[in-house]
Amino acid sequence: MLQGEHPATPEPGAHPAGPQYESGLAQPVDLPRLDEPTVATRARRSRPQAEGRDHSTMPAGKALLAVVLALGLAMLLNANQLVRDAQRKPFGTGRDVSLAVWEPVAVVAESLRLTEPRRLADEALGRDLSNGSDAFDVTLIATGADDPTDTDVPATGDPDPDPDPDSATSTASTAPASTATTTTEPIPTTTQPPRIPTVEAPLKLWVGGDSMSQVFGESLVRIAAEYEVVDSTLDYRISTGLTRPDYFNWPSHFAEVLTEAPEVMVVMFGANDAQGMELSTGVFQPFDDEWVAEYTDRVHFVMTQLTANSDRLVLWVGQPRMRSSDFDTKMQTLNGIYESVAAGFDTVTYLDSVELFSNAAGAYEAFLPALDGQVRDLRQQDGVHLSRSGGDLLADAVLSRLGEMVDLTNPLAPTTTVPTTSPVPTTSPVAETPTAGSTP
Repeated sequence: MLQGEHPATPEPGAHPAGPQYESGLAQPVDLPRLDEPTVATRARRSRPQAEGRDHSTMPAGKALLAVVLALGLAMLLNANQLVRDAQRKPFGTGRDVSLAVWEPVAVVAESLRLTEPRRLADEALGRDLSNGSDAFDVTLIATGADDPTDTDVPATGDPDPDPDPDSATSTASTAPASTATTTTEPIPTTTQPPRIPTVEAPLKLWVGGDSMSQVFGESLVRIAAEYEVVDSTLDYRISTGLTRPDYFNWPSHFAEVLTEAPEVMVVMFGANDAQGMELSTGVFQPFDDEWVAEYTDRVHFVMTQLTANSDRLVLWVGQPRMRSSDFDTKMQTLNGIYESVAAGFDTVTYLDSVELFSNAAGAYEAFLPALDGQVRDLRQQDGVHLSRSGGDLLADAVLSRLGEMVDLTNPLAPTTTVPTTSPVPTTSPVAETPTAGSTP
């Protein structure tokens, strides 16, 4: 109140302190809230935004277009892998459709060099995605041929990449399939005992195959290192086998492996092989007569390749008992082929793993005694692959068998001679192998 001013005289009946106190309680003054925009702020918000400074969200159409473009670019960058994934599918309409879609995409991507970043990344990470060749170079010869040894690979162990189609022999991948038996003989091998391994010059051991050899191979490498006279190499390839060289060609890969001159090779195949094989005469389903004849020749070819002109020892490990009765029947049929073909080679030993992973009744059982004598789960949840305890058990069995051929405990002790198997049968083991029609 300014000097000289006097308070106004309230009207009769009015509260002397003001109308807000007329009710007897102090009434709130209507002041602006702090969180409410002021008049100036509301005015600024009401102004149209400057052109080119629209901060609203992207329209749905543009967002969708961005997603589509990103997926398209990813598809082009990974086109070769998409083709490989399609090739892995079983023979049939689904595989044909996938290849029809992705192969043209891969051609476009490669022409634009868009697949180069993925290739360089795979190369930097050490991923070997090559399959060498689309043809499994197994040679066939009719029964009664004058020289059955013509079915063997060249002395170098490297399959003939371009056989003469007009010659007496032809590749199994291009020759018509036949149910006729073939007469085969193993390529000459030496039966001299292997050299005595030492710490300075350890035994060179290679172990590999399909995914079944992963855990088992890791166990084998670890346990073998305890002998101090074994230098082991693990080389497994998931989803591979002998039926699909278009996905991964093991004979071509073995030709590279053999350049390292391994003295012992532990091989395990079969888990992915119960699928169709494509020949020039069509696609044959597992355990048809044509399929069995073809697969048997492929096994023979690989064993021949690994032992050609050397005293190299090959331990071919059979598939264990499987939880699925249908799948187990297929694996035991393949085991019969491996065992029969191995009998024709002096330096190939077939190791049956069924008993290790079966109960007293001979049936599948996951929980069995492990190496330490305790009952443990020897299998993975899929009922196919081995657990770490199962891998250790199988690795110990393989090394025990190898120890019968080579003294691994004392590098100065004399070695034993390699057991010589019975002569190769005069007829093909195909006739003794059960076919799909004889399985339940």
